[in-house]
Amino acid sequence: MAEKTNEIERVYTITLRRSWVEEPRTKRCNRAIKDIKAFVKRHTKAKMVSISKGLNEVIFARSFQKPPGKIKVEVKGNKEKVYVSIPGEGVKKEGLDSKKKETSASEKKERSKKEGGEKENIEKEKRDEENKEEKK
Repeated sequence: MAEKTNEIERVYTITLRRSWVEEPRTKRCNRAIKDIKAFVKRHTKAKMVSISKGLNEVIFARSFQKPPGKIKVEVKGNKEKVYVSIPGEGVKKEGLDSKKKETSASEKKERSKKEGGEKENIEKEKRDEENKEEKK
């Protein structure tokens, strides 16, 4: 028998047209966002829903008065927190499985020295080439 996991990965097509017909023009995109969150909560039984920046930009692309009639979304997460995005958009799942790499101050200094040293070498090479051309 297959094991049950709390991870959710689904793709939905959400119809937004019916929801914003009654809304005033200036509040249609805000209502669309609320409806997306409500739809995802209802279908995934998640406690918290986060909408990605890319999805937000798609909804507000034609101004706040004209959201799309329907939209395809990708839902990822677990029962506690779900992330909604456009299919194919990379979404960082903070707190689920991604871990930030901690770097020490000494590592940061070494990296900046290397980058600075490379810039100086490039500048020296340019000056040398200019000097060779002037001598000719």
